[in-house]
Amino acid sequence: MNSNSLKAERELRGWSLARIADALGITTRTVIRWEKGQAMPYPYYREQLCALFGKSAYELGLEPGGEEGEKTVRVAKHLGDQSFSQSPRPASYLIDSMIPEALGRGGNLLGRSELLEQIKESLREGELLALYGLPGVGKTALAAALAIDKQIQERFPDGILWAGLGTQPNIVGQLARWGSLLCIPQHEVKDSGSREAWARTLQARIGSRAMLLIIDDAWTAEDALALQIGGAHCAHLLLTRLPQVALAFVQENMLVVPEISEDEGLELFARYVPRLVARDEECARTLVRAVGSLPLALTLMGKYLALQDLTGQPRRVRAALTRLHEAQNRLHLSMPITVQERPPHLPPGIPISLHATIAVSNQCLSTQAQAMLRRLALFAPKPNSFSEEAALVVGGEPAEILDELWDAGLLESCNEERYTLHQTIVDYARTDQPQDIAALRRLVQHMFSFLEDHVHDRELLEIETINILTALESAAHLQVQPEVMLTESACSWLQTLR
Repeated sequence: MNSNSLKAERELRGWSLARIADALGITTRTVIRWEKGQAMPYPYYREQLCALFGKSAYELGLEPGGEEGEKTVRVAKHLGDQSFSQSPRPASYLIDSMIPEALGRGGNLLGRSELLEQIKESLREGELLALYGLPGVGKTALAAALAIDKQIQERFPDGILWAGLGTQPNIVGQLARWGSLLCIPQHEVKDSGSREAWARTLQARIGSRAMLLIIDDAWTAEDALALQIGGAHCAHLLLTRLPQVALAFVQENMLVVPEISEDEGLELFARYVPRLVARDEECARTLVRAVGSLPLALTLMGKYLALQDLTGQPRRVRAALTRLHEAQNRLHLSMPITVQERPPHLPPGIPISLHATIAVSNQCLSTQAQAMLRRLALFAPKPNSFSEEAALVVGGEPAEILDELWDAGLLESCNEERYTLHQTIVDYARTDQPQDIAALRRLVQHMFSFLEDHVHDRELLEIETINILTALESAAHLQVQPEVMLTESACSWLQTLR
């Protein structure tokens, strides 16, 4: 690869490394390595670069020839490029039995192909990588898919280790289990009760081996870092719902796992109840929107409806659909799972459900943060957003508590000084406690004051339209007449929305 061409084209346009990285959803470090010829862009990224620059792969120096081409082929073979045939892993291949392989197959990965390729690109380069995202968004399923991927197994020929942590992990026990997989006798560890002693022994045993270490469901940076014990030829993949844990683990190489699109959500739903989706697509779409296209929620609903449909009785399907239109029922819908698939954070004896999954995060919050979450759930859910100023007024707590909600992975940032809440988080917060009337009054007062102050600024009002409509509905609930609180010009603007 003639990496100078890529750098020259970038500099010709006056583009920064960060601009390229943001456009492709990668780190600046990866772009630098491409430009220095230290790594080769995977085919997906080559296509993206060509589209970004409006140049062919050859013009960007991404299509090698001659001796350089032969060198690239050798590198691609080493990295497990998908254009090369692959042999099955040998019987002696070390693959951790704790990997929930069933999660990495089939419909669990719908809509994830591009993200999977992006993750594989980072792991091929032997980097530290962290995935973070909402509860139930499918982080573990992605990691399980990677663990059973032949290209990844070729890249890490010495095996794949897996550790599921949860909120109260036994770190020494996890390290000792890895030691057993690597045939380390306990007597070789000077202090078998010390995580540091196990870490040193494991690092020495791994040495120059090329292994992938996957750390699932981490809740503290200390626990995650305790398992970062691979050598120079290893890669580490961390899964967490907490952004600050991801940041502490990797510094910069973090990827957020988003919910899937509505169309992808409908397709996932159809894998469980194809006849229902074909017969009444709009009803199915309504349910997909009701859970914000969250994979766990769609899977729970799909399996529940499939069971009702199996009876062949339309009455049971109609009754099930009616139940699912209630947020409380969607939250508490549960299903049995295998021991291997059971999330580490789930308390013993508790079946997997949206409520149980979100509750683990909520229980880790301070009392103030729990109260603020309930108040912020008065706003309409994603894709709607609200300003930090509005969040502090309605939430009734200081900015540090708002930060606590973001750190917990329950509150999402969107644009500067604006936030949003996913539909399932809003449903959870609204159904667990009675409505906070004082917060509702603050919402009405704040949004009506905003309308008065910016009544002639159409652009700002457009951004806050949904929140103003929420305030209008809340005023009706409180039996407050908007005309009493607003000037004639503000009332006139409200009339345009009706």
